[in-house]
Amino acid sequence: MRFHLLNRALLLSVLFLAQQTINAQQEMRWDTHGVGFSVPTDFKIETNNAEEYTASNDNLFVSIIPIQDENLTKDHLAEAVVAMAKELEYDVVDNADEAEMQDLIGYYVMGKKDGVNALLMALMDTESSTNLLVVIVYDDRSERAALKVANSFFAYD
Repeated sequence: MRFHLLNRALLLSVLFLAQQTINAQQEMRWDTHGVGFSVPTDFKIETNNAEEYTASNDNLFVSIIPIQDENLTKDHLAEAVVAMAKELEYDVVDNADEAEMQDLIGYYVMGKKDGVNALLMALMDTESSTNLLVVIVYDDRSERAALKVANSFFAYD
């Protein structure tokens, strides 16, 4: 009986640690434009300058670029992200919807081109003039992780 309880406790401990490892996230911040987001802990920054921020791991790649247009509105964001998907010649564009998190609003589409999955998102900071285009490229097993990253964006000052 004691051995059975010990095995069960050990199994539960291992499962708990595995879940924490899988769900472990780190926060990344792009100070130049006052935006942050959460990604898996194995993400590495590749580019971080005023024109671009990129980071990735083996399953996801995130690229963010600023949109310089002071006349941009929420409606224009929808147009911008759809135009970007068309310009990039995505074969399949689906799951288009509004995105709203903390001080950011926007629009996103999910698409596929030549077997590559991508989530394209345009964001506007409601408290500043920061507008961003976000591209998250992901493998077939990582759609949920890509959505989790997309939903984690926040603005800060």
